[in-house]
Amino acid sequence: MSAAAAAHEDEKMKPWAELLDATKDDKGLDAARAALIAEARRAAGLPIVRRVYRLEDVGQHRTWLDGRTRYLGPETAQTFALAMSDYAACQTLATELPLLAAAYRLTGDDAFRARILQQLAETATWSPLQRPGWTCFAPENRLPPDGKDGNWLATGTGVRAIADALELMPPGSVDVELRGRLDALLQQEIAGVVDDWKTKRPWFVRADNPLTNQWMLPTEGLVRACLALGVDRHREAYELGVRNTLRALDARGSDGEFDEGVGYAAFTLTSLLNTAHAMAVAGDRRALDHPFLRRFPTWLVHHLQPGDMLINCFDAGPARPVERLRPVLSLLVVCTGSDVARWALNAQVGGPSNDLAGFLCRALPPGPSTAPPLYGAYQRAARVNWRDSWAHDASGVWVRGGHPLDQHDHADRGHVNFIARGRPILIEAGTPSYDNPRMASHYASAVGHNVLQVGSAPARKAAAPITVHRLDASGGEVTVDGAACCDHVRQWRRAVKWNSRQLTVTDDVAFADATKDTILFRWHLGTTEKVAISGDGNRFTVRWADATMSLAGSAPLVVSQQMLPDNTLGSQQADAPEPHHTCIVVQSRDAVNRLRLTTTVEVLGRPR
Repeated sequence: MSAAAAAHEDEKMKPWAELLDATKDDKGLDAARAALIAEARRAAGLPIVRRVYRLEDVGQHRTWLDGRTRYLGPETAQTFALAMSDYAACQTLATELPLLAAAYRLTGDDAFRARILQQLAETATWSPLQRPGWTCFAPENRLPPDGKDGNWLATGTGVRAIADALELMPPGSVDVELRGRLDALLQQEIAGVVDDWKTKRPWFVRADNPLTNQWMLPTEGLVRACLALGVDRHREAYELGVRNTLRALDARGSDGEFDEGVGYAAFTLTSLLNTAHAMAVAGDRRALDHPFLRRFPTWLVHHLQPGDMLINCFDAGPARPVERLRPVLSLLVVCTGSDVARWALNAQVGGPSNDLAGFLCRALPPGPSTAPPLYGAYQRAARVNWRDSWAHDASGVWVRGGHPLDQHDHADRGHVNFIARGRPILIEAGTPSYDNPRMASHYASAVGHNVLQVGSAPARKAAAPITVHRLDASGGEVTVDGAACCDHVRQWRRAVKWNSRQLTVTDDVAFADATKDTILFRWHLGTTEKVAISGDGNRFTVRWADATMSLAGSAPLVVSQQMLPDNTLGSQQADAPEPHHTCIVVQSRDAVNRLRLTTTVEVLGRPR
């Protein structure tokens, strides 16, 4: 543990309001303070978020319509759409209300107070914060007979928004009547979450699954509501929330790895850190002192790849921009004093975020700033991450395996990603919005990754252990055992060897008994241009501006290229055509019993 983190532990955690008050007279923060207040004025100029009650109104009053609604029938479309609009509305308030309250505390400007009270008065009518229906995302899903599927994400973000605003508002800013209505709402939220765990209503409670964000967000709402109303009045409920929080922390990897990708990690850790901070302010450090929170920053920062790209396996969206890690990194610095998170903020992602946590991060005294190792192998996350330097134009590789407990994962066991001198060479398709009609067929399936496909059969999500033979500053050598991921396959051994300029993948595939089928591999390229393919029989060469790919098979091959949908090179924009990138398809010419394929990618251009 760093000295800064140790000092953080020795201090009594201060509430956001006290930390904010300490910045008022700091002339060195004038620019950051002005930027925070300007952002708050922009938010104050927006209409308040209002709850809607009919399907045709979802999308109005700053609400959001989940695109999956269009695939549902009339019996569930409205229920689902309203439930999802609740989550989006509360997520918006969890960002806006603390910002507005911080600006009011700093300036005393009654325009901020009026805007906050207007929103709080509206929010006090949202009971429950999370309406039923979030489980109805598939056409076949229905609510249970009692019409309840349990508290969910809006519970956590909604209570966070209210609790943060009440803490940051100066004493006496909220009148007794409104505070009474908000307290009554929080009381009902406590009762609802406690009942969910008592009756095992939500799927994640029945499955006893503390890994999912869906476990943590209602738990955050429970803990924060108990703290806002007084722990001594809600001791039993509070201790349930603390047990749930500690179970969510205990379930993570021993090296600080999260069980899902970087997107869901940032989302869930925001909830965990806000919960742990609020507990520590009340003198309860059981969550904040958990070893996982000390180790997590290194795992998170290891997602930073050269070329301003992120490792985007699981449902992690595009590989850009890396700046989306700024809020959680800022929160890590403020809550834990992490020297790794501080280094990443300053050296990799453009500095602290433009929110309350980012402002407080800037207000902290200078502390240690430590770069993590350039590479790591994570058993629970089933992945090896590597880069040769922290420079923008470095080279980087990541190789994906598979763990039996993976969630929000794709059929990507064995995927290999390669960035050379800051240029993407081998990529995956990424993850678009869940309502994208090709989400299942082209993104989450084997089609969206650099992996094996047997015939036309879909690949399975299964355990695919990684063995590390060498991992050092010069490169690495690993093997992935992916045999369990495809039907009738007795062996799929993928050996990956690389350095900064060259990567070689050797695939050995064999079927059980005398089974024969077509063996196919895809190589998603970091280019949108047509490539040149030459060769015949067992050997082919693929050339494009950034690299040359050599293919050698133990049986005759067919090599082609096609354009496949992309959400890695850039983020898809609403109402814009779906972008594509080039993909090389390599398959056995005939049905075979076994195949060895060696793929070598060599980067073009002079070395640095």
